[in-house]
Amino acid sequence: MKSQQTHTLFFPIRIISGKEINIIRLLMARASSTGAKIRSILFIPRFKGYLFIETDREYEVRRLIRGLSKVRFISTSPIPLQEIENLLAAEAASIEIEPGDIVKIIKGNFKGYRAVVLSVPEGGKGKMLTLKLLDIDRDWEIKMLPTNVKLVEKKKEEKSQGGAESA
Repeated sequence: MKSQQTHTLFFPIRIISGKEINIIRLLMARASSTGAKIRSILFIPRFKGYLFIETDREYEVRRLIRGLSKVRFISTSPIPLQEIENLLAAEAASIEIEPGDIVKIIKGNFKGYRAVVLSVPEGGKGKMLTLKLLDIDRDWEIKMLPTNVKLVEKKKEEKSQGGAESA
């Protein structure tokens, strides 16, 4: 009979957002000094304030974080390796943002506003989009990184492409 201990499990813990690297260092030092059977500690930037500890048993995680303030064990079922791989996998082919698309701003001073893309620079990351804010009384054009926006609606295609010609 095969043991269920052979499955790799990740146990989530809740920590202070922004302190992930310091807490990882602290936990790794504690793991080596106490002899805890921790395989790895994973931080996924999309999940700020959470760490995932790879081990076979919940007890090891509880023993590792015992006595630490601002570190809480999340009592959920452990996350299997398959689901963690899905989180780590490169996001599906990113949707290209084009002029005329409507985006929602997800970071920065204008968070929550919708905007129309006026221009997209040639090149790649680190380039600024030019946006025109919607739902306000004034015409404001702003520049923003593509990582700070989320595509809401693609530009509507011209209807004349599929229309019938009249003689």
